[in-house]
Amino acid sequence: MKRLLLVLTLIVTALLTTLAWLRTKEAHAFSQQYRVHTFAGTNYVLQLTSTTIGRVHTNFIIILAARLENPNPFEAVLERKWFVMTDHDRDYYQPSTNGTQAALIRLPPHGVVDRELFSYTVPGDSFEGALALMAGHQYLVLVKTRQPYQPKLGDGEFITFHRRNW
Repeated sequence: MKRLLLVLTLIVTALLTTLAWLRTKEAHAFSQQYRVHTFAGTNYVLQLTSTTIGRVHTNFIIILAARLENPNPFEAVLERKWFVMTDHDRDYYQPSTNGTQAALIRLPPHGVVDRELFSYTVPGDSFEGALALMAGHQYLVLVKTRQPYQPKLGDGEFITFHRRNW
């Protein structure tokens, strides 16, 4: 009986360790750094830190939190409209510039903006496949995998993810 209990404990421990390793690997893949070039050729570093989705009336809001770094010895000015969200049907969504989100993002020389937020209003069918952020000149950053996601959120409810497979 003790042997059976020991074997079951080892199996459960191995499964939990594997699951933790896979989730950690996915979180690292989501938050990797991307060296991106603007349309004018200026380079900067983009790193996604979280994705928040929420329901408002009949649509959904996607809020991406990102860390932006300027490796250049001069100020880099990025236009918010360059950060376009695209879904599996190749529908494009411009970021919102309402409220506190300014149209320009200024990165100081050799500076970092730890938490820049980009918000998008999308229909519910956008979650049926992959979502990607177009950042810079012809550069896509995967935000969500192809696996369909059916958000079960009420009006005004939000949920945050730190990985691509939701």
